Amino acid sequence: MNRGAGSLDALLIGHEEQENLGLRSILATLRAEGFRAELLPYDRRDPSPSVETALRLGPSLIGFSVIFQFTLGEFAALASALRASGCTAHLTAGGHFPSLRPAEALDAVPALDSVVRFEGERTVVELLRHLDRPESWASIPGLVFRRDGRVVVNPPRPLVADLESLPPPARGEPRFLTRGVGVASMLASRGCLYDCAFCSIRQFYGSAPGPLRRTRSPEAVVAEMRALADDRGVRFFIFQDDDFTAPTAAQRRWVRAFVEALDRAALSRRVGWKISCRVDAVEPELFALARDHGLCSVYLGVESGSAAGLKTLNKRVTVAENVRALEVLTSLGIAFDMGFMLFDPDSTFDTLRENLAFLRESTGDGACPADFAKMLPYAGTPIEARLRREGRLTGGWTEPDYEFLDPRIDLYALYVAQVFHSRNADPLGLLERLRLARFDQVLMSRLERDPRGREYESRWRAVTARANLAALDALDEGLAFVRARDERAVMAQWDQLGAYARREWQAEIDLQRELDEVLKEYAPELYRGYRDEVERRRAEDGAGSLPFSVAVA
Repeated sequence: MNRGAGSLDALLIGHEEQENLGLRSILATLRAEGFRAELLPYDRRDPSPSVETALRLGPSLIGFSVIFQFTLGEFAALASALRASGCTAHLTAGGHFPSLRPAEALDAVPALDSVVRFEGERTVVELLRHLDRPESWASIPGLVFRRDGRVVVNPPRPLVADLESLPPPARGEPRFLTRGVGVASMLASRGCLYDCAFCSIRQFYGSAPGPLRRTRSPEAVVAEMRALADDRGVRFFIFQDDDFTAPTAAQRRWVRAFVEALDRAALSRRVGWKISCRVDAVEPELFALARDHGLCSVYLGVESGSAAGLKTLNKRVTVAENVRALEVLTSLGIAFDMGFMLFDPDSTFDTLRENLAFLRESTGDGACPADFAKMLPYAGTPIEARLRREGRLTGGWTEPDYEFLDPRIDLYALYVAQVFHSRNADPLGLLERLRLARFDQVLMSRLERDPRGREYESRWRAVTARANLAALDALDEGLAFVRARDERAVMAQWDQLGAYARREWQAEIDLQRELDEVLKEYAPELYRGYRDEVERRRAEDGAGSLPFSVAVA
């Protein structure tokens, strides 16, 4: 395949579990500039269709969206497969890791020709215009490329000052959730004002010239929502803003103007929407107003129930503020889920106990499924730099990790990973199924206004509460076991931890079945979709690819 010989100027490839608005904005910009461009969702289970499509379309440029660092290996393999198949297109990549570690990205993916750093709309346009004139690449802000065996890093391109100067994202086919509800991702702003130590968002936007946060006008956001609702049947919007309700006076005014614009567009009772935000942005009056205009669900960045943990993560909030935010959302009847890191680099047995006590208090009633993770040191973050200085950084670019100060906590983290991987990480695991059921219940209650929604919620909460308490019991038991022993004794008596694991796994089996009964009654479509996926996996890969509790059941 010769570059430029095909029918396409650019093919953009990236994950699209939700709409990839970064790629779709670049796609729209390219088309507005007269380029022939398409987007190809990437299927990590089988990269061969991506290779076949690229060879068939013959694009001059292929751009990869490496949003998450752990997917770097997938795109390295895809780029290598493209080259092995005869693809001579210019290969470039963007996203957080390539932007913050461009030289390392080029080294990790030898097939790449360049990296597009930070916001890519205008850089990709310029690259395409100069694709056959590599001598001019040094004049393209935001581009990193190889020349004569060395990596050339151009100055970063200033951020797009006026987001409304960009065309609306190019949309694909409408997506529909359970109950036939059309869904679309939205973006009202870019950037974040805060500097959490574990998060690469601040580094991504803060490393290029321009304000840390830019916002579209409320009217423009609502006009896009109205068009999607009228033309594509969308009734639910997932805002991908890093911090939708930034706790500033200006953003509070923006939210009020936004809900007023929803009223004028007659959307307040017609659609629902979900946001992500910080705990210190959850104000009762503002969120009650938002709820009355369609806000159905909130993803809350809680992260830790320990004062020491919050300090390590540089969250700039208190445990009391975390508690208050959850109480406000509960009192307003707004569904929520929360990000939570059981482990951080400074974890001690005391902070772990505080985190588990916080989870028990906040999720023991089934308000939301209890999730718990280990903080990962993503490239470019302050905490990665600190761990590197301390000599504690381990793993490669795709699996960054660290060791704890107390080696027994490493053993406890291993126990948690072994016991809860299936529950927490598999789409068919109990955690994700509980989240999907909650979302389905919200759609029934808020959009369909079905009176059975209250019964559905009550039964869902009962199952969720039992799931949370079973997990927390296993976490507490494991923690007490490890804390009471030295490192050698823990390893010598590791089999004793199996009793806690087996109890948790049996609970998951029972709770999966209980959830099945709830879904059969209130959400048969969701239940059938789950069973179909179980059977598809079983037919393709066997029971070994299923979550533990599903395979055993």
